[in-house]
Amino acid sequence: MNIAAVNTLEIRVIEEVDQHFEQRLKAYAETFEKVHGCLGYSVIRSSSDHGLWVFSGYWSAASMMTEHFESESMTALVNHLVTSCSNLTFASFTPQIGRGPHDEA
Repeated sequence: MNIAAVNTLEIRVIEEVDQHFEQRLKAYAETFEKVHGCLGYSVIRSSSDHGLWVFSGYWSAASMMTEHFESESMTALVNHLVTSCSNLTFASFTPQIGRGPHDEA
């Protein structure tokens, strides 16, 4: 099992959320783990900042990760987070295979 791509979504809640907010995030993670090519999804809440979560997906191929970004379920999650007054920071990572340590960008 090789991880070819990773996506992260940093979720910072502006206002106090209800007690079910984290449960909803975990439910989305469980749904996303069933997507073809997904190796796993995690939800981590900061121990020092209770308004901060990191939502991460691990993929067997970058193309599958990209398809996931365009899915209805990902759109539903983002819409839910926007309506719950969250600040979102999104990132994705894929290796650059075949480039040497001295290659210029």
